[in-house]
Amino acid sequence: MKTGIFGGTFNPVHLGHLLNIEFVRDQLNLDRVLFIPAKDPVHKKISSRITPLERMEMLELAVKNNSYFEVSSMEIERESASYTFYTLNELKDKYKDDEFFLIIGSDSFNELDTWKSFPEIIKSVNIAVIRRPGDSELRKDLLADALNVISINNPEINLSSTLIRERVKLAKSIRYMVPDEVIDYINLKGLYKN
Repeated sequence: MKTGIFGGTFNPVHLGHLLNIEFVRDQLNLDRVLFIPAKDPVHKKISSRITPLERMEMLELAVKNNSYFEVSSMEIERESASYTFYTLNELKDKYKDDEFFLIIGSDSFNELDTWKSFPEIIKSVNIAVIRRPGDSELRKDLLADALNVISINNPEINLSSTLIRERVKLAKSIRYMVPDEVIDYINLKGLYKN
C-alpha cells in the first residue's frame, strides 16, 4: 500500500491543506494519506487555548468525506514532543508492507537539516514536496542526500492558518477558506476569538 504522511499543527486545517494533499494523492496514486496533527510541535509554538484534541477534531471534520484521507492521533497520544523521526519509525513498525511518502512544503524541505535525525529521514523515506508561494528552489545538498524527492505539481495557494485565526479574531468571514463543518466547530467552541 502506498501511504502518504502529512503532519502539522492544523491550527486550523484549511482548504489549502486539503487541496494540495489531494493533488499529492492523485499525482502519486496514493492508497491513503494519514493526516497527523502534532501534539507539541518542535518548530512552532501553539496557543495553549487550543487543545491538540480540538485541532484533531477539526481535521476529522474536514476529511470525513474523503475515503483516501485518515486522521491519526499517534503524535497526540505520544508522551514526547512531535518528532517526525519517531512517527516514521512507529508507522514502519505498524504498516510493514507500506511504501511511505512524507509530504512536506518546500519551506520545510529546505529546513530538514534542523529536524531530529534528519539524515536517517531523508535516506529512508520518499519525500513529496509541495510548492509553497515564494519558495521555488530546493536545496541541492539535501536533494543529493535524499532517497527519493518528488516535486508535486500543485497550485500555490497563499492561505495560512495564521490568516484564518486573525480573521476570526477580527470577526471577519473565513468562508471558502476552511470547510463549513470547521467553521461551525470554531463558532460552537468560540475558538480563536482572543
